[in-house]
Amino acid sequence: MTDQTTTPASAGTPTPADAVVNPKLLIPKKDGPLAEVARLVAEAWSQETWFLLRWKTQADFAKLMAEFSSSITEKRSAAAARTPQSQRLQELDDQFDEGLRILKKYINEDSGYDKARTDARLPGFGLVSRKNGSFALSTDRGERLKALRDLLLPALAKAPFAAREFGTAFWQPRFDEYKTLLGQTDGLAGKVSKSVSQKDTAKQELRKVLQAVVYALKANFPDTFEAELRSWGFRKESY
Repeated sequence: MTDQTTTPASAGTPTPADAVVNPKLLIPKKDGPLAEVARLVAEAWSQETWFLLRWKTQADFAKLMAEFSSSITEKRSAAAARTPQSQRLQELDDQFDEGLRILKKYINEDSGYDKARTDARLPGFGLVSRKNGSFALSTDRGERLKALRDLLLPALAKAPFAAREFGTAFWQPRFDEYKTLLGQTDGLAGKVSKSVSQKDTAKQELRKVLQAVVYALKANFPDTFEAELRSWGFRKESY
């Protein structure tokens, strides 16, 4: 006869009750669901005046929850505002590359179609040599801005072809827009970083409080804690 003896469960195997009260299963990791659970907990806590955490009041938790929700909104708004500006910067980069193709023809023509003379003049217009022997503006936008401002525009203003189609009239307005957009996107990037930092700090504290709430409810309602957790907003099946 086959031995059908079952192996005893490991002492470390969680029981259904343990699984339910595990904060890792009850507290969302994603920002949106976490903010919603925090909001529900703050509302429930405001109604249950008996509930107490000695190191965090309901009012402080509600403020923390509001700050976290606000930081999420700020981060999304800043990122959304940055998108069309980034697209425009790429368009200007493409226009610079096209304008540069014509500008190099102007310089080559003015140099008597002498490649050596032309190549010698290109760095004076802010162009850097590439491994394949060609010349171009830096791919780093900050360096590209400096090259346009300090080298290309001044050199172009003095060149005999400054008044031609791809002369100063082409480069100056695009440079001005490029400079403005870079300033705005740098500021937005800083805003996003600041929002992320604020969000992460609030998120860490928020999860710490929620974990304490879970354990406190389990301790106060040993027989009905599952229902209490749901009434306070902890619904693991939703995330």
